[in-house]
Amino acid sequence: MIGKTVRKVALLILVVLMLLSIASIGSASGNKKTLEAWYMNIKIKSNGQEVYTDTAPFIVDGITYVPVRMMANIFNKNIDWDPVNYIISVTDKPDPNISSLTMQLYMKDNEIKNLEARIKELEESKSTSSATDIDSLEDELNDYYDEYKGIDFDITLSGTKTKVTVKIEFSMKKYKTKWNSLTTKNITSYLQDICDDIRDVFPKASITGYFKDNSGTTSSKMYQFSTSSKGVVSLDSDYDVDIGDLEDDLNDLFYDYFSGIIVSIELEGDEEDITYNVYVDYDKYKSKWDALTNKQIEYFMEDICYEIEDVFEDAYIIGYVYKSGTTSKLAKYDPSKSTKFTRY
Repeated sequence: MIGKTVRKVALLILVVLMLLSIASIGSASGNKKTLEAWYMNIKIKSNGQEVYTDTAPFIVDGITYVPVRMMANIFNKNIDWDPVNYIISVTDKPDPNISSLTMQLYMKDNEIKNLEARIKELEESKSTSSATDIDSLEDELNDYYDEYKGIDFDITLSGTKTKVTVKIEFSMKKYKTKWNSLTTKNITSYLQDICDDIRDVFPKASITGYFKDNSGTTSSKMYQFSTSSKGVVSLDSDYDVDIGDLEDDLNDLFYDYFSGIIVSIELEGDEEDITYNVYVDYDKYKSKWDALTNKQIEYFMEDICYEIEDVFEDAYIIGYVYKSGTTSKLAKYDPSKSTKFTRY
């Protein structure tokens, strides 16, 4: 009979039990009834685990009464008692995961606001500190570009906001080896960065310039340059580079391309038709040379070809590798052929 009764239990929450003190009940206005309660050692389980309470559940008229606060804890609810208005309030407890995510969102929003404020501050600082005249821009360029590839440069600007002349001085006497090791790509890249910064400040400026040896040493490798309407740097077409100068540059750049192998390079021809010959002391470096892969040698010869094209872009170029002091070929590179590389 008890089991049937328990199945009918709606687990109604006993409002007056355990929440209202005897004094509160005595002083409250309302109806007073005498109840006959049955205590049957009723047990309460939550997810299979028995829940203990100081106040035992009981049955009145077939309805089981349990402490409201205990049930609120089981169902993860908040419980509040208003003794003035005799109101029990049951509310959801906040999900800790939601609280954590809310806090994370708050912190991210705060971080974003701080970053936005910092960006604005930097932009304002940049706008107030950016160069607005030739002299200020010159100082900034020297701060950023006074050293390149181990060479100390001094940059001087002259002209107007629409027509800027750039003079870049250095000591050929002090930096001859490092200067001669620079490729055309190195020089062009360095100049392009400088000219880009100038046009960031003076967008409509046309730029011309040159390198100058301030040590008085005669040099055949000095550059004059200018920018196109879009700011692209080019070496002036009347820049005088002959085959001999290029040959020196190639030897400075590639003589120790392979670790433990020294080579020499000779050029033949003119601006339209150039042959480069690489000489290897094969008797001395036979084992190291033979250990090189075809791809390593092909990339080596291809890089030489690219350097020549940087100076003589319209030239037909072909290259050979020879055993030093002989006409015995070790490799051939002809970019005009479908099979560009041949190893002998």
